[in-house]
Amino acid sequence: MSILPETDLRSFGLSENNFFELDERTTIVKKWNWDYSGAHAFQRHALTLLDSNPRKRILICCNHPRVLTNGRGLQKPRKGESFELVEFNPTNKGELPYPLHQIERGGGLTFHHPGQFIFYPILKLNPSSLSLSRMTDEIFDFAIEVLNDWGAQGLTRSKKLLGLWQDNRKLASMGIAIEKLTTFHGMALNLFIDQEMKRALESINPCGLSSNVYITAEEICTLPPDALEKFTDEFLKRIKHAWQ
Repeated sequence: MSILPETDLRSFGLSENNFFELDERTTIVKKWNWDYSGAHAFQRHALTLLDSNPRKRILICCNHPRVLTNGRGLQKPRKGESFELVEFNPTNKGELPYPLHQIERGGGLTFHHPGQFIFYPILKLNPSSLSLSRMTDEIFDFAIEVLNDWGAQGLTRSKKLLGLWQDNRKLASMGIAIEKLTTFHGMALNLFIDQEMKRALESINPCGLSSNVYITAEEICTLPPDALEKFTDEFLKRIKHAWQ
């Protein structure tokens, strides 16, 4: 943990047990049911750590208690594209069933809960080795490979409406922020059904879409026991191999 000098881990809800080294460049932070405020604060802290360690990477694997986040704004159609998304009205904030955090990433209102796998890559982009486009594509591709091994079919990543999809149903969302060429925020993939969150989303338009669009891995393949840990392990194996 040499990349974390004099860091008060407790202030972020962390301990040394939440860290391990994937390789000489890459520190993994793994924390389940991590309070969103602590996770967001740690991402901001990680950005400062990489200022003086630009070759290092901090990759966060986590999930959160039920919470909503809102980004800088919904995706805009490119030239020749058309799609209709429903913007979140901030005057309705008081009617939301869970805490709402206004954050730096791209995208609109979205949701988190303990049934998700969330991946926050804190790393310096490099156009010749790991561009933003390559990074986001490969994050989705690694997730597809793991789920295909578990029997999922028909998964694809989309740039028109950014995400991981099966036909017209959305399995994972992506929202990235960049400061000084360093990325933070990332992907939220729905592994398990959360019935309470599902009911709450009926009155919300996550990422500008109907809540009926969203599915979980549990609905499209057979998840192994301890699926969250096993997904994390298989996902990180692919990162270690691909992101030298």
